[in-house]
Amino acid sequence: MRRRDARPHYAVGLTRVSTAEQGQSGLGLEAQSESIRRFFESQGWVLVAEYSDVASGKDDRRPGFQVALARCRQLGAVLVAARLDRITRRAHTLSQLLEEGLAIRAADMPARMT
Repeated sequence: MRRRDARPHYAVGLTRVSTAEQGQSGLGLEAQSESIRRFFESQGWVLVAEYSDVASGKDDRRPGFQVALARCRQLGAVLVAARLDRITRRAHTLSQLLEEGLAIRAADMPARMT
């Protein structure tokens, strides 16, 4: 049986699609949001914010990504996405975030990364 921490974990959700067509359809973003919500509920965490981008994962200047990172740093929250590639497509960026001590989870790979 897995032990849960008595204090609540705060989490920030991040969704991303690459094209405007995917963003306008809402299907990609909605499915990601649902996956993230199921993950939060299974962990007993508190979702404090959710941000979205319609842009390539190679661009780390995405507004939603930047605000999500700032919010995680501010609250000590965990950054959660449906899949790891929704956060970034760049291994270097992911490595920097982990080295900084940012907690990151992907709903499809829920094991702890930090």
